Amino acid sequence: MSWSPSPSDYLLQFCSLVRDPIYYGAEAPKGQGQPILLIPGFLGGDWTLLVLAGWLNRLGYRSYFSGINWNVDCPNRTGERLRWRLDAIGKETSEPVTVIGHSLGGTLARFLGANFPDRIQQVITLGSPLTPEMRVHPLASLAFQALQPLRLLGGRTAAACGSAQCSCHFARTVFAPLPKAVHFTSIFTKQDEIVDWQSSLDPTGDNREVSGRHIGLIVNREVYRILAERLAVV
Repeated sequence: MSWSPSPSDYLLQFCSLVRDPIYYGAEAPKGQGQPILLIPGFLGGDWTLLVLAGWLNRLGYRSYFSGINWNVDCPNRTGERLRWRLDAIGKETSEPVTVIGHSLGGTLARFLGANFPDRIQQVITLGSPLTPEMRVHPLASLAFQALQPLRLLGGRTAAACGSAQCSCHFARTVFAPLPKAVHFTSIFTKQDEIVDWQSSLDPTGDNREVSGRHIGLIVNREVYRILAERLAVV
């Protein structure tokens, strides 16, 4: 992997998306108000998923944001807050939830699927590390570690947070096998400059390759076509 996050790829993918019929719901099965929880990636927030949320709503689904402004906190603590969010959505809709996460958000989505399968129908990850090695670019790891003093100030965070030595509930369970009732799809790109694409492969999941780069996955028309297909099947 070469460290070169490309805003230009995001713009390219977005321009391709808005010219594609899939963006306007053409050729896409319609939803019936099924709830979908969206989780942003590391250093991102709900604002990064506005395009995706709007598209899902237009298709007839009901998208929910995670409540994350910046995804920089301890994953174990973030996972706890997402559990409360999952509870709130379940009480409001009385339906199992589909969870879609980008990058670290997808890893958090898998954590929810492994721990709360009775509340989740399926998990879909976009360019997410899904193996214990968490193979990401060294600069991404350094950025995560650089924020550790702020997490410690917030309390209830292990000093080993984000490392192989961490033994929190998130670290112990995030890569546990998913129950068969929870459908899992990993969407990845071999041109990913942040996450090693091979760590995005799940041996028991449905792995789908697209073109493009890491950040642009959230506005990638190939991704949207796969989402439309998977949401309609489950």
